[in-house]
Amino acid sequence: MIATTQNGREIYRDSKIYMPYAARFGSHNRMGRGPYEKSGMIRDTALPPLRTVHETFEIGFPFKDVSKGKTKSRELLSNAMDVEIRLLYLPFGEIDQDHFVWKIEKRMVTLK
Repeated sequence: MIATTQNGREIYRDSKIYMPYAARFGSHNRMGRGPYEKSGMIRDTALPPLRTVHETFEIGFPFKDVSKGKTKSRELLSNAMDVEIRLLYLPFGEIDQDHFVWKIEKRMVTLK
């Protein structure tokens, strides 16, 4: 997920991985390739079939602190941002290599 201001400046970037984590021999941070390396499930964050999953991301609008005398306030630099969400499928390997884009959603979020 990427959020940018109207002039193209990136203000937020985050990613979420949905997969069961089976560590190699229960001690490494990499996924084991076969049952001989999978000694147990460490964590399961897979997408369940036929069920909707809702995620919440908190993105703050860019601001600057303004001092006027003894009072301090915050002033928004932009009241709109473009948010792009990509859902990728990665069968095996690195995310920069063989992935398939399932869906791309783009929305503009504004404050009034």
